[in-house]
Amino acid sequence: MADIFTAVDISTVATFVGATGVLIVGVYLAFKGIGLAKRAIAAA
Repeated sequence: MADIFTAVDISTVATFVGATGVLIVGVYLAFKGIGLAKRAIAAA
């Protein structure tokens, strides 16, 4: 079990998790922006 933890660098995992989180938030905000744009066009 210790071999697995030494083989995987913690900073690499943290970078991957952080990048994935930013990507998920970006996709969410893009979909939210599309919804707001549709609502604005419908209201105009």
